[in-house]
Amino acid sequence: MSVSRQTPGWLFLVALVAITLIGPLAVHMYIPIMPTIQQAFGVSTVMTTLTFSMVLFVMAFGTLIYGSASDRYGRKPVLMVGLILFVAGSAICAVAWNFEVLIAGRLLQALAAGCGVVLARAIARDVYGPDKLAQVIAYITTAYVLGPTLAPPIGGAISDFFGWNAVFVLATVIAVFVALLGGGIIRETHHDRAKNRKGSTLLRDYRVLFTNPVFVGYAFVPALTSGAFFALATYASFLMRDHYKTTPGEYGLYFMLLTFGFMSGNFISGRLGNRVSTEYMVTAGCLIGVITVELLAASLFIWPDYPIALFLPGAMIGIAQGLAMPHAQAAAINAEPDLTGTASGIVMFLHFFAAAAASLFLSTLYDGTFLPMIEIVFVLSILALASGFFANAAKRRRVTNMAE
Repeated sequence: MSVSRQTPGWLFLVALVAITLIGPLAVHMYIPIMPTIQQAFGVSTVMTTLTFSMVLFVMAFGTLIYGSASDRYGRKPVLMVGLILFVAGSAICAVAWNFEVLIAGRLLQALAAGCGVVLARAIARDVYGPDKLAQVIAYITTAYVLGPTLAPPIGGAISDFFGWNAVFVLATVIAVFVALLGGGIIRETHHDRAKNRKGSTLLRDYRVLFTNPVFVGYAFVPALTSGAFFALATYASFLMRDHYKTTPGEYGLYFMLLTFGFMSGNFISGRLGNRVSTEYMVTAGCLIGVITVELLAASLFIWPDYPIALFLPGAMIGIAQGLAMPHAQAAAINAEPDLTGTASGIVMFLHFFAAAAASLFLSTLYDGTFLPMIEIVFVLSILALASGFFANAAKRRRVTNMAE
């Protein structure tokens, strides 16, 4: 029995973007209100920061749950559970009367936030098919970047006028709207395969994916490029304070160059669609990333006292990531057609985990110079290029074997 595909319209794509955006909104609206929350509850800076960092960690592991669950029980019920949990977590934070309750709400929020980024990709694969998946992911990711860009100033402004609780009230209202939008527009897209997966086990599914060289190679490309991008962004924040003697506000303006570069790369990737092969886009993006790190080193050597010497090549690294990532993610998700949800969950887990791990590791190497940043970003970029070569070769072998 074939699965009838829902005809996607612009409102459907808006719904996919909306469920993707709730995660970054929840994470990044919290950043500017952390000092206010510290004062409100009288806790240490470390404890306040913990409520932010643990969200990323829990969100990463949550992506694994939603992806595999959607392969077994269908996309729609798993999505709705995630959105309802997000509403509940946001509401708990909004009425938190002590710090412990706030932590509980943030944990629930984090666990739920991973549903959107995973299921938007899995649903897109079901609806648009494997050929258009890279293009759709590129457009979704372009919109996704707006979350980290717009959420901090929105959260700060709301807190200034109405208090920190109002930030979580807004998050609750947005989550309710997204749940209604998603519930009304997105239909179940995974009927037959959800039934067929009931006899499988999570361990078996993971074994199938991680013994597939096409999946492994392409899954690690966006993870490694994200690690390079976020490692650079994190290290640059310390350099702006200590080397360039700038304010956090000035760093925020320069940071927009990085996000603009990433958005531009995704937009170009989306416009090209499937007119350019996955192999070409992944190789080109990763190769541009490696070359740009060398330009970054030269730029900082020639103009060490100008922040633009850091952030302009950084924007080009963002473009390179944006070119490679949608096609690599799509190829990884398409590697096993019966496990697209599980594959999407693993891909996004690696994405979040690599970004957090690379940023944390590089921060331990901080010495006020450019060298540790250049070395780590270069190594990660080379590994991404190698992973892309590995995946492309495995894909060609698979095509050759199928032809024979």
